Amino acid sequence: MAVIVPNGKNYFATTTGEPLVGGLVHFYVPGTSTPKDTYTTSVGNVANTNPVVLDARGEATIYCVGSYDVVLADADDAVIWGPERLVDVAY
Repeated sequence: MAVIVPNGKNYFATTTGEPLVGGLVHFYVPGTSTPKDTYTTSVGNVANTNPVVLDARGEATIYCVGSYDVVLADADDAVIWGPERLVDVAY
């Protein structure tokens, strides 16, 4: 069976459509302020920093396992949106 190739990187933009360079993506245990690991690999053996720092293209490789509350912030850590709940994410 054929499957679509996944994007591989998550992309985030400003409200004007520009890449969110240096943006921060925070991941938490749902309903708490306790950070929760995400991963740079699909097997979940290399943790990202938390928050994940977006690169010069507004991108980062992020694999999640389980449920999370996610908050997106700009490079100064001003919240853009969130928390948003991701439920039962599996890689």
